[in-house]
Amino acid sequence: MMMIRFAVAVLGAVMLTATGVSAQYRDGADTASVHVTLDACLDMARENYPQIRQLGLIEASEKYDLSIASSTWIPQLSVSGKANWQSDVVEMPFEIPGFELDMPHDQYSLTANLTQHIWDGGASSSQRAAVKADAEVRRGQTEVSLYSVRARVQNVYLGILLLDEQISQNRLLMESLRRNADEVQAMMDNGMAYRSDLDMVNVNILDCSQQTDALCADRLAYVRMLSLLTGQDMSGKELVVPSDAVMVDAGAVSRPELALYAARLRQNEVRMKQLNASISPQFDLTLQGGFGRPGLNMLENEFAPMFIAGIRMQWNLAPLYTRKNDRRKIEIQKRDIELEEETFLFNTGLDATQQQTEVDKARMMLEKDDEIIELRASIRRAGEEQYRSGTIKMTDLMDMIDDEHDARLARSVHHIQLLMAIYDLKNTVGQN
Repeated sequence: MMMIRFAVAVLGAVMLTATGVSAQYRDGADTASVHVTLDACLDMARENYPQIRQLGLIEASEKYDLSIASSTWIPQLSVSGKANWQSDVVEMPFEIPGFELDMPHDQYSLTANLTQHIWDGGASSSQRAAVKADAEVRRGQTEVSLYSVRARVQNVYLGILLLDEQISQNRLLMESLRRNADEVQAMMDNGMAYRSDLDMVNVNILDCSQQTDALCADRLAYVRMLSLLTGQDMSGKELVVPSDAVMVDAGAVSRPELALYAARLRQNEVRMKQLNASISPQFDLTLQGGFGRPGLNMLENEFAPMFIAGIRMQWNLAPLYTRKNDRRKIEIQKRDIELEEETFLFNTGLDATQQQTEVDKARMMLEKDDEIIELRASIRRAGEEQYRSGTIKMTDLMDMIDDEHDARLARSVHHIQLLMAIYDLKNTVGQN
């Protein structure tokens, strides 16, 4: 008898020390000094995700593009010069007494040209609006990508909580099995039980320990994944169980995709404004000054200063040829975006309805779990008394213990399933 006890004790000690920190979770030791919530993990994962840095790049790019678009109203200065020789020059077809025209074949000029926009038909303002709209669309696309990280963090976080519940229930099962092993040992010492009964209990103890080791290994893998997602070491932290009393309005959708659709529609409106601006004339104030030979007076063969000031109009009529088709194309793009948004809302509504059903089902199952656990515990206690009195076999008692464990485990699973359903619903409709 003593050898059996010693073997079981040594085997248990080896298993306890082999799993390190995981064994502490298995035995219910308090290894966590810092509490972490799911919302905190979601925030950390967002800040840790590499794509978050793209938002800063978009903002910087928008700033530079706006500066470039605004530069069209800055006076444009250019300098040009030329020196040329020409084969023919202006000659008088007749002679004028006392006047001799001697035009040189070589001519020189150095001029500076200054141009200032007066009116561009809204081209520059529509260009700035296009820069802002494009940046808003890119930000929306980035936010949609970042939002997908939430589901991964939630699944890992709640997966750890589920493993914690299973480990906790296995710990309770282990306590029950060890208590029964002690009682069977005492009965064997008094000649009231068989060694096979103790062996049966010890086998269940080993099975329970083996299952716990596997659960602890899975938990360690999940914690490592959560650490990678958040960029923080989560191995020594306790995850707070979220409240299951959260009410979610399945009809109120506020996903980042909706903001992206709105940004794309605004981008579409800006393109229409750009189209209208492209058919408008543009007016510029021009000033040209310089020095050359000849100057503006072609009859003088001397270097002379010169300047010209005026207003210039430019009107590109080519966009008028395609304006009708361009407008129709933009309107089709607008309708396409609206259909995408409508389809997204429809599919989101279907998913939300299904997930709301899962939430309701999980709540109903939880309502019965406590009653089932109480009944299973009562049956197990009665079975222990019956075994002591010799009216049932150890196999019957082990079945009762397993049934109680399964009931407790089912409640833990149903609780986590409820949390998963709630957060899946929140994630689907965008209520965070």
